[in-house]
Order: sequence, then structure tokens, then C-alpha cells
Amino acid sequence: MSKRLIRGGFLFACLTLLPSPPPLFAADWVWRHLRPQGNTLRAAAVGSNYIIAAGDYGTIARLDRRDRVWQHVPAPTQKDLRAIAGAFPSTWVAVGMSGTMLRSSDEGATWAVQDVGTTADLYGLAFAASGFGLAVGSAGTVLLTGDGGLTWSRRSAGVGATLRAVAILSPREAVAVGASGVVIRSEDAGATWTQQNLGTMLNAIAASGDHLIAVGGEAGYFRNSRVIARSGDRGTSWKLELDESGPVLYGVSIGEGSVAIACGEAGALLRNGGRDAGWSRAASPVRHLLAAVVQTQDEVLALGSYGIVVTGKAGGTAWASNFTEKEKRLSSVSFFGADHGVAVGEDGLVLYTRNGGRDWQRSTGKLRTGVNGVVMLSRSTAVAVGGEGLLIRSTDGGETWTPGKSGVDFWLNSVGFANERTGVAVGFSTILLTNDGGGTWERRPIPAGVGDVGLLGVAWASPSHATAVGSLGVILESHDGGRNWTRAASGTTQFLMSIAWSDSQHGTVVGNKGIILNSSDGGRTWTAASSPTDTRLHGVAYLNRREGIAVGQLGTALVTSDGGTTWKAVASHTLNHLSGVFARPGTPACAVGWGGAILCLDNAQPAPRSER
Repeated sequence: MSKRLIRGGFLFACLTLLPSPPPLFAADWVWRHLRPQGNTLRAAAVGSNYIIAAGDYGTIARLDRRDRVWQHVPAPTQKDLRAIAGAFPSTWVAVGMSGTMLRSSDEGATWAVQDVGTTADLYGLAFAASGFGLAVGSAGTVLLTGDGGLTWSRRSAGVGATLRAVAILSPREAVAVGASGVVIRSEDAGATWTQQNLGTMLNAIAASGDHLIAVGGEAGYFRNSRVIARSGDRGTSWKLELDESGPVLYGVSIGEGSVAIACGEAGALLRNGGRDAGWSRAASPVRHLLAAVVQTQDEVLALGSYGIVVTGKAGGTAWASNFTEKEKRLSSVSFFGADHGVAVGEDGLVLYTRNGGRDWQRSTGKLRTGVNGVVMLSRSTAVAVGGEGLLIRSTDGGETWTPGKSGVDFWLNSVGFANERTGVAVGFSTILLTNDGGGTWERRPIPAGVGDVGLLGVAWASPSHATAVGSLGVILESHDGGRNWTRAASGTTQFLMSIAWSDSQHGTVVGNKGIILNSSDGGRTWTAASSPTDTRLHGVAYLNRREGIAVGQLGTALVTSDGGTTWKAVASHTLNHLSGVFARPGTPACAVGWGGAILCLDNAQPAPRSER
């Protein structure tokens, strides 16, 4: 066991004896937590068999109305999607930024990109049963189809304002709303339009018979406002039913008995029990953006940030959420073997898995502060570090944790082990060494002349050689098992966030402004590699001697297949900041980040399972 090198659970022993997975370039990221995905959902629509939602980064998810299972559906775009609608029972269309339009003819199971001849941002979409449809967007864009979305032509709306939503009342009647309270109405299938103005931003519209409801509001310096307007004559005239301070509204739906539900920022949910009833606030189970709402005969669903789905009983009562408010940023993840893993993060959030990351459970007990780094030493043993000198140890695979004594009250940012006994934890001007698997720790001195330094990452190149990296380009080396440390030249003053070794001679450091440093001589010298990004990189790991992964802000994901010499950006399918990454043969390769995000490469473990 002494020859086993562990950095966040990254084991180097017997690399050449393990079967090689498919190359990273051929892999794709899949959501493991939150389920079915964690991107913001912006729109949803109800079909005969499915409720289908769309959102940021090309996200499409569908709920099977029969077995109540949500599925994350791959989409052929990374553009944000803003509206979705059914054209025919099996035909669906989604639209979004830069003129993006997708079409599905198999109830949303697969999607294809359509070229509709515009680069305008498309925000609204609606269809009539006849296949007549309209898409609206920036600069007064109006697109019209008569064949269920197969072909589209542009129409002039006579306005330059951004149109945010559209409703179709009949094969010839339609109403669209948008910026500055603009309302346009057509009685000839979109050929010509008349214009009104309600004076404030309108974000969504819903129709039921002669009645229409539009919602919106404005974000201000001192207060936000929200408005709800109603028309009882098919959009000819309007009345403001609500105009008050409060979270801006982004979604509205009219259901059975003319019950209307509106949703918006800060988890806002408002209910109207009928055409002559007033609006009342519902007790929302979340405090995040709810951007869309739909109703069926049995329930109401509001969707929003982090893939939140808030569900209410028919008529908009008794709300519950699939989202736990404590699902904060995850900072680090580690696995031992194919099944056992731990992820840690903000506000004491600790998750563990025993089935290769397909399902995650929250650890029992409450920690007093954030957890920044974790490493699994065996199927049962894990060590983690965090704020205020936090050192904790688990002997049951991450389910429960026992606090240790670090002797410091500074933040500890990272932990790495050379074997099951020898490990190093680093933080603000702090290096701690253990030789008993994390039971006890000894503080080791920072090299003279370094001064105060935030050490952010640590990894082992060999049983005796450890490397720590941190603020202002600091790289520290130990060649005696972590007892004594010297400074190495990095050639940069950028913050260095993480380090990984692919073998005893080859290592990679990543950090601010997309910096990537490589060493091929065991850390004696470091040289800058060409980076395809200028965003901060938070984590790096190697699957084997040649294949590595780096992750960072705004969902940045890079891969290398030549030991770090060259790097290529790949789609992570999220814009959430990614804080850490883990990889080694025989285990899942996973990244963690903001909003409780856990994404794994699908060539490293079985395909994702849908979750209720």
C-alpha cells in the first residue's frame, strides 16, 4: 500500500495494467447531481405524453407524464433556449438565442437544428392545432410557419422593441408582448399587426378563450416592480390587475376553471382563483428564479434556476420542490474504486455515493463551515479539510464524519495523500503533515522569504515528492515526504489553483486567466502551455499519463491527450462555475461546481439513470 499515490483519491499504481477507457475527446459530460440536470430552465409546455422544458446551454428535459420520470435530453446546440411549444402531437419546436431553432418529430426524444434565416434572439413561440405558428424575438422579429415549423418566413410587426412572448388564439388571431409594455395583435395570421403599449416590460402571456393574462415588471436601482395585466376581449383592450413592488414575473399559465398561476424572481408564486378573483401570494418552497409555469388537470409545475421544478396540486396549492436550498457550491470530489465517492462544498455540504455517482446522499450531521478539499483513502476512509482549520475524517464512506485537530484557525483549501498514511493539507500560510492517515497532524514551516501565501492545491508526484501551489504564482516542493519545503520558480504571479501529476516527472498546474504550466522534469522547471481559455481554471486531473482534464469558471472544460502539451475546449453542458475535477483509471471521472453540480464523463461509468 505504500506505493499507492493518492491526490484527491488519484492513484497511480498499476496504471498500465488497467484497461484503457475511450479517449476523453470522445466522451461527453452527463449530469449526476442535480437531477435530471442543473441548468436554469426558461420555458416549458405540456403535451399528450410529456411535459418538455428548455433552458440555458441548450438544455432540454422532459417529464414522462405516465411514470413521472424526468429525463435529460441531449440537444444539438449550446445556445440558450428561451421557448418551447408543441406543433403537432409528436412534433415540438424550441427557440433561443442568435436565431437558434430546434425541431423534434419524436415527442422530444431527439432534436435537429433548423436554419430559419435570422440571427435575432428568439424569446417567444406558439402554435395552433392547425400547424400555424409564430416565433418572436429581438428588434421586433416575427417568424411565421403554416406547416408545423418545417418552413418559416419573416413578417413585419411594425415595432423595433424586443418581443418576449406570443399567444395564438385561433388560426388567424395572435397577440405578442415585450419590452416597454408593447402589445401587438394580429387578426390575419401574422400578416399585419396593430400596436398598444402598457408602459412596462412584459415577459410572458397566456390565453384561455377570450381571456389573456400578461405578466412582467422592471428591475430598478431601489426596488423591483411587478405587473399583471388582463384582457377579456381577445387582446383588444387591457387592464392592469397588479402593479406593485416585488419580484419581477417571468411566467404565467391559465388552467382549469380559469385558475391562473404566475411565477418570477426569488421564487415568487402568485395565484388567481378565477377571472373575478384577486391575486394572492403562495408560500414558495424556493428563493430562486422561477421562469416558467405550466398546468395540467392534476398539477402545476414551475421551473427555474439550477433545474428547479416546483410542483403544486391542481389549482396551485401545496407546493413542493425537487431542490434543497442548501445545495450550494461543491468544491472537491474524490473516488475510490468504481463505486465509492465523496463530494464536499459550501456551508458544510458533504455528499457521498456508493454506486459510482449515479445517486448521491447527504452526509449526516452538520458541519460548522465550508469544506474545500477531500480525498478517499479506501472504500471506507476519507479525509476532508475546510474553513477555520476544519479537519474531518470518515470511516464509513462519507456517511458520518469525526472532527480532528489541525491546530490552526485558517482556511484549509486542499488535501492530498501519498499513501494511506502520509498526507499533506494546505491553506493560508499553512502546511500540515500526517503520517497516520489523518488521525493527527503536525504543522510544517513555510520556506523563508515566501511570506504570507494562500496555498490552494497540493498533489504528490511520488511517495517522497509533494508539490503545493497558490497565490502570486507560488510553487512549493517537498522531497522528504512533506517535512521540509522549498520554493520553485513558476515564472508567473498569477494565482495557481490546482496541480496534478500524471507520473513522477510530468505535472500540470492551472490557475487564473486560463494559465497552464507543465513540468517534464519532476518539478525542477515549469513552462507555460498554450491555453484555449482566459477564464480561471480551478481544477486539473489526469486519467492516465497522456489524458487529462481541467475545469474552471463558466463551465469551462479542457482536455489533453498528449500529457498537457496541448489542450482543447470541450462542452461541459453547463455555465455553472466548475470548482474541482477528479479522474483516474477504473473510477468515474467527475467535475463539481456551483449549484451542487456534479457532472461525469460518460465513458468512465454507466449511462445516467433517470430520476423521479
